[in-house]
Amino acid sequence: MLRVAHLLKPIATTFGRDSDWLTSPARTLSATDSIILDISRKHQYSCRNYRAQLAGTMPGSGLLRSSSRIGARLFSPFYRRFPYQGAMDIFKLDPRGAYSPLEPFFYNRVPKAANTSITQTLFNHSAYRPGLARRDNPKYKFQRPIFLSPNQVHKLEYEAFKFTFVRNPYSRVLSAYLDKVGRRKHQGVRFLAWAEANSQPASFLGFCRYLDAGGLFLDMHWAPQVEILCLPLECFDFIGRIESIDRDLNQVLQRVFKVQLESPLPQTGRHHTQANQKLKEAYGMEERQIVNRLYATDFLKLGYPQDL
Repeated sequence: MLRVAHLLKPIATTFGRDSDWLTSPARTLSATDSIILDISRKHQYSCRNYRAQLAGTMPGSGLLRSSSRIGARLFSPFYRRFPYQGAMDIFKLDPRGAYSPLEPFFYNRVPKAANTSITQTLFNHSAYRPGLARRDNPKYKFQRPIFLSPNQVHKLEYEAFKFTFVRNPYSRVLSAYLDKVGRRKHQGVRFLAWAEANSQPASFLGFCRYLDAGGLFLDMHWAPQVEILCLPLECFDFIGRIESIDRDLNQVLQRVFKVQLESPLPQTGRHHTQANQKLKEAYGMEERQIVNRLYATDFLKLGYPQDL
């Protein structure tokens, strides 16, 4: 019988993790699962070849990743107190933290998890306004972790309400594909170039293979959610879900501002993809196998079932 690495083992060879999932001993596959392996072997060579091409250039790798972490720990009280252990470059991670010293609260923005709508809602209710902001977008109107003083870090840790919102990995990955690739945004250009160079389809299946080939950490919009949190998961006071966003966001607003949503958050916008309604159509056996493996830690730690 064929044997593969355990499904809960994360895959990302560019960051020095074991990726020989087709040959490492672990659990025994069923006959159905072996069909997926037969398909996967056909693109395994191009995947490994592409990993080598990406190794020196992907964000969060090599000298850039190491130097950003060393610098953050040396000069940032926040990252001295909460050393980042994830796979991303800190300079890509840090803008995901939004701290208001007045209420106070700390929101970790997760891309493709309604972070635009949530940030706008928080900004509308918060009394905090920065003295200087480089952009008009509410995402840039809160304080970033890397710039916090020791006193602010202490206040954040012991007084602030710390929360984030997460999303089912199946719909989040599909939404990233539909938004960034389907709408031909710049984040999807590298995937399309890889697909053409490696004779892979530009479909969602091809995108899943691209993630498996080393593209998993190339962009925050599809990187695993537990890898893009500024704080350790256990430090959050509340973790809301997009699947119950109105109820969960009301809990946050009540706790921080003593208010409730006046109306449900709109389910439309320039980033909205209706991915939840397209899951069954998009996911075949291979797509599900790849996502289950690459996002196994998200499924496990965030409490989502590995079924559609």
